[in-house]
Amino acid sequence: MERKTFLRALAGSIAGFTLVDPVAEFVASASPTGTYRRIGRAEIDHINHMARMFAGQDHLFGGELSADAAIAQLTSSAQLLNGQFSSETTRRELFAAMGDLADIAAGVCFDAGLHQKAESCFRFAAGCATEVGDWSLRAKALSGMANLAVHQERFDDALSYAEMALVRTDRLTPLVRSVMHTRHARALGSFGVEREMDCITAIRRAEDCFVGRSDNEPEWITYYDSSRLARDCGRALLGLALNGGDYREAQNQLCASIASFPASHSRGKALALANLATLIMSRADPVYAVDLGNDAITSVGQVRSDRVFNALRQLRVAGKRHLSNPAVRDLNRRIGEIMRTG
Repeated sequence: MERKTFLRALAGSIAGFTLVDPVAEFVASASPTGTYRRIGRAEIDHINHMARMFAGQDHLFGGELSADAAIAQLTSSAQLLNGQFSSETTRRELFAAMGDLADIAAGVCFDAGLHQKAESCFRFAAGCATEVGDWSLRAKALSGMANLAVHQERFDDALSYAEMALVRTDRLTPLVRSVMHTRHARALGSFGVEREMDCITAIRRAEDCFVGRSDNEPEWITYYDSSRLARDCGRALLGLALNGGDYREAQNQLCASIASFPASHSRGKALALANLATLIMSRADPVYAVDLGNDAITSVGQVRSDRVFNALRQLRVAGKRHLSNPAVRDLNRRIGEIMRTG
């Protein structure tokens, strides 16, 4: 009953979707290729390997280069859910692996600007996680839907998804709770100064949970370090800062993130730099913002990411009020070139 209630809420009442089970809906859309042999360890290991591969590609190059392949792999693998399982444990592990792959495919599609496909994959991931009681993965998928809704300026939906992700936090590990609180903070921050204190409270909860992270965190979250925490907190505060709130903590958080971001995650660093440049261009020093903007452009490199390009577009808009400055004009010209060639 709990699963059916959740799937109805996910599919229907929050964002006006048709009342359907997202797992059944996605599996039904996959083209069957025949009767599958019994599902065992090999199939699960293969899906887990593909999930990590697509995640690595996404961090390094952005989503535009991998979205089609990720969707194809997910659609093909979804047929395994109709297979015969060697045990109940195997069935549960397969659903968990499929949920992880679906969540990563959703993130890849989100980054590529394929928002409808991203939403479908996030819903599939949440459904898989709910099927086997994986609360951490369920929360991760819902928080992805929250971020997507913020990006689309569907702020009410974003807050609803973020708060659904925080249901039964006692089932979440400290690091997963930390991430969920940053997503909640970002959804709250999207409402502007009217939810400023709530946003800051959520950030402090995220920081407290991060300090308490354990040795029993899910494998998919082990990459999340202090640089990602600072980035997510900074991005949560960005909406507040751009709408009249205090910009200094947002600046400090984003600066801390950029200083420690790993080289293997080019997309994340480029996005943080573009966000920081937009903040500084809007609230502080356009000369410093130009330096940051040029660093962001350099960091783009081989990254092909609709989210990064959108952040650069926002920086270009922020720079229009300073076009009397030749350096700002040159930065906007460079951004325009990237928009044309990227």
